[in-house]
Amino acid sequence: MIKFVLTWVTGLSSTVLLASALFVTGVTAQASQATGQQGSAHPNSVHQDNSNQGDGNEDALVIYGAAYLSEMKPLLDDFQRRNPDITVRYQAMSSNVLDAHIRDQKPDQPDITISSVMDLQLRLVNDGYALPYQINVPGYGSQSGIVPHWSQWRNELFGFSYEPAVIVFNQAFLEGKEIPLSRVELLSFIRQHSDELKGKIGLFDIRDVGIGYLLWSFERAQTSNYGQFLELFNLHHARTFDSSASMLKALTNGDISIAYNIMGSYANSWESKHKDVVIVAANDYTPVVIRTAFINKTTPRPAQAQAFIDYLFSYSGQKLMAEETNMPPVRTDIKSAKSAVVLREQFANQLKPLPLDVSLLIFSDQSKKSLVITEWESALKSYD
Repeated sequence: MIKFVLTWVTGLSSTVLLASALFVTGVTAQASQATGQQGSAHPNSVHQDNSNQGDGNEDALVIYGAAYLSEMKPLLDDFQRRNPDITVRYQAMSSNVLDAHIRDQKPDQPDITISSVMDLQLRLVNDGYALPYQINVPGYGSQSGIVPHWSQWRNELFGFSYEPAVIVFNQAFLEGKEIPLSRVELLSFIRQHSDELKGKIGLFDIRDVGIGYLLWSFERAQTSNYGQFLELFNLHHARTFDSSASMLKALTNGDISIAYNIMGSYANSWESKHKDVVIVAANDYTPVVIRTAFINKTTPRPAQAQAFIDYLFSYSGQKLMAEETNMPPVRTDIKSAKSAVVLREQFANQLKPLPLDVSLLIFSDQSKKSLVITEWESALKSYD
C-alpha cells in the first residue's frame, strides 16, 4: 500500500523509506483494492469501443477519454447503476489523437471529452467546441466553495481530479542505494550511478504524448536546472515511450530503471498490481495536473451529458473516486488522505498545480510548441 508522505514513496521490501522528519499520512486500503475490482464487469457495465465506428446503439452517451478504461471504469459503472436508462459507450485514445478528432469534426463525435492534457482541453473549449453548462449539484457554486473555483473555467471546462506527476523507480535497481527525494537529488543520483543508468531512463516522447509535452513545457518554465536534465538525459541515452503503460511495463521488466513524469494515478494503480516499483513525488517541486471534462457542442444528448458532468462533481461520485480510484477528488468535503483539499493543505510548498486558466494557451500555441520540441530534439538527438 502506498503512503502519501512529503514525497510519494513505496519502499524496498514493503518498507516506506522517508527522509528524516517527514510527516506520514496513510492512504486508505480501498485504492489498492480498487485495481482488482476494476476488472470485474457489472451486468450494466460500460462498453468500450475500440473500432471508432460506434456500437450500433444510437442512444448511447459517448465519452471519449485520454484516460485508461481501468481508471474510469468505477465511475462509469456507478453512473450507469444510478442511471439505468442511460447506456454509456467509452473509448480511450491518446490525447493528441483525441484533440485532432474533435478539432477536425470527424464522424462519431463524442458527447463528452475527458483528458488530463489541460492545454489541449482549454484550447478546444476556447475555440468554441464546448457546450456551456452550469453544474447542478448540492454544494456547487461560488458561495459554498465545496467545488473549488479553480476546478472549472467559464462553466465550460470542468476539472474533477487533482493529480500529481511522479518519478517511478525499479525497486531492484534501488537496492542498497539512497532514494533521491527531489529533482536536485535526482541529478546527483544519475551522475553517481551513471554507468548503470545508460539506456535505463524512460521519458515520454513529447512529440506524440500530450501529457509528456505539457509537463515538460511546464517544468521548463519552473526549474533553473532544466538544462542539466536535458544534458544528463542525452548523455545517458534516455529512451522515449508513447504511453504510461509502456513505460511502466518497461520499468517492471527492468528494461529501464527510472520513469520520469508519470501521472500519479497511473503509477499508484500499477504499484497495486506490481510491487516492484518505488514512487516518488519530488519534495522540491511536484507538478499537478487537473483532469478535465467538457460537453461537446455537437452533442445530440445534452441532458444525458449534463447528468454525467453532475455525477462527476456530486458527493457520491467524488467519494467513490476517493475510495475506488487513484484520482484525487476536488470537492472540499471529501477529506481522504489523497483528496485535493488535504494534499493542498499538507503539501502546499511541494505541489505546483498547473492553473486551469487562459495561461495554458501559451503551452498549446503552435510557435511555442515548435520551439520547445525543436529544443528537445536538438538536445536529445541521440534518442533517434
